[in-house]
Amino acid sequence: MIPLLSLPIIFGAGYLIVKKYNTQAALFAAGLLMILIGVAAGNTDFLPSGTNSSGAIVFDFFLVIKALSSSTVANLGLIIMSVAGFSSYMNHIGAANAMVQVSTKPLSLIKSPYVVLALTYVLGQIINIFIPSAVGLAMLLLVAMYPVLVRIGCTPASTAAVLATTACLDLGPASGNSLKAAEVIGIDAATYFVNHQIIVAPVIMAVIAVLHFFCQRWFDKKDAENGVTHELKEVEQDTVDAPKWFAILPILPLLMLLTFSNFAISWIKVDVVTAMFTSLFIAMVCDFIVNRDGKQVAASLKVFLDGMGKAFASVVSLIIAAQTFVVGLSTIGFISMLLGATSTAGLGYLPMIIVMVSIIGATALLSGSGNAPFFSFSDLAPQIASTLGVSTAAFALPMQLSSGIFRSFSPVAGVVIACAGVAGISPIELVKRTAIPMLGGLVALVAMSAMLG
Repeated sequence: MIPLLSLPIIFGAGYLIVKKYNTQAALFAAGLLMILIGVAAGNTDFLPSGTNSSGAIVFDFFLVIKALSSSTVANLGLIIMSVAGFSSYMNHIGAANAMVQVSTKPLSLIKSPYVVLALTYVLGQIINIFIPSAVGLAMLLLVAMYPVLVRIGCTPASTAAVLATTACLDLGPASGNSLKAAEVIGIDAATYFVNHQIIVAPVIMAVIAVLHFFCQRWFDKKDAENGVTHELKEVEQDTVDAPKWFAILPILPLLMLLTFSNFAISWIKVDVVTAMFTSLFIAMVCDFIVNRDGKQVAASLKVFLDGMGKAFASVVSLIIAAQTFVVGLSTIGFISMLLGATSTAGLGYLPMIIVMVSIIGATALLSGSGNAPFFSFSDLAPQIASTLGVSTAAFALPMQLSSGIFRSFSPVAGVVIACAGVAGISPIELVKRTAIPMLGGLVALVAMSAMLG
């Protein structure tokens, strides 16, 4: 009976998030409340492994947050903060913009608007490996690709729909969700990217690209029949002009991670944080070579540090809140109940994947976030996978990829709202255009998971 009390608390936290309450606050409150109920029911063993009790239960509630914060900031948190800082620096010196311009230029040679749209999605998804912000990437692509897409006949609505989905899979070692999935599995981010994401991503990308081709053409045809037109608004984006060769700079961390690993030079190991700091140093040297202003280059380090701070305030704090939420789920008995129900019902790998993906999907659609739902439930993957007798990776991968897919057709997602505003349409109208490609990608993801699991 006590574990069932977690359900209204979970729905209550979801309701607060939908109502635009701070996500971290909602998860912290829900987690602490479930811990309180669990302790009242007799479960006093709720502190994270290796954490000694303060001697008073009332302080132990908050000792949970301290213990989780210490371990997260020292490991995954520092990784995410360094990635965010590097991404901010790439935007500051114009390297991200240079990369987008160089990468998208070949598309101007193709004259079929819907072929270009399909390829734009694929190219954008690849660029997302190096530019992990969904909104930031969409805005960069709108600036770089809009003239090309309009010139060959693409409509503003179809352009916005494609660009709103370019980061739907959250691929690569720079993605917060990918880093969290790698931690849950117990491997490094580069190995997770090469051994797991790359295996399924091309199939999902191909399905989404094909569906974009047909879906955007159908919606444009219906709009034309109904006399509906959209005018793409001027995109206000602060972009820095940089030499085209700066386009290589955002790629440096991934090149280092893959080169100095088991996939190439195995006797030298480079982790994500080291790769980011090394790449930052190289980028600052390159910036000095171009601008010849040492004082300005030195001052630009603040951009990197500010990016790290913003990541702590948003992503890292969200991870800590989500981990507190999971401790609450465990203390109140929800996880044991879920695992017991799985065994009793005889659910296999595929049905359980569908259940977990549905839970994450509902949370992502309502909250508009791809991080919050995955961070909240990702720590359940090892336990559920062990119960089902499959690898943690087989369970964590579809959970991670599905969160970004659902975000891309949530009418309250930041990237959807931003792209809809640029196209001059409502977010609801935009998600009508993104829903079919995303659902198709989701089916491909589940099918691939079933085949590989």
